[in-house]
Amino acid sequence: MDSAASYVRKQAVVTGLVNVVVNPLLAWAGKRGTSFVPLWSADGIVVDIALTAIILSVLVSWFSAAGVRRALRGGLDATTADTPQAARWLSRLPSGTWSLGLSLGVAAAAVSVLAIWVLHLLGVSGLSTGWFLVLKAVYGGVLGYLVARWVMVRQLSANRTAQLPRSDNAGR
Repeated sequence: MDSAASYVRKQAVVTGLVNVVVNPLLAWAGKRGTSFVPLWSADGIVVDIALTAIILSVLVSWFSAAGVRRALRGGLDATTADTPQAARWLSRLPSGTWSLGLSLGVAAAAVSVLAIWVLHLLGVSGLSTGWFLVLKAVYGGVLGYLVARWVMVRQLSANRTAQLPRSDNAGR
């Protein structure tokens, strides 16, 4: 069985690669026949990227958390020293799969909207459909990797904390 660190790394990379393929395919299906995608419109980049952030984060959270539970039942040891530990900010997020995914998705959407706003200030009004598909591939891959990694680390850290022996003098 892989170590917990190796498990997280492999699963996050696979998630990122799946999203590199799936996100531009979905975007292509929705944008066929268009040659330009504006930044700001009901079917523009900002709406698409924000929705992608939220939907991708929730789905990746569900699948990643289920994978961690399955791996732990299969013998993955999350109590070893090499098990990745959740950073303070990550450990403060909700522990529920749905709420964790939604929190990460809303945060990613907010950061993405700010980045797109900066592009707008720099004079960018949109992208050709081809460049939009490249953006979706890169964005989906990076976000898929990060969300999968953060969710798995959060789940493993919570599991490790729950398995650590408690002192009889706790709270005294």
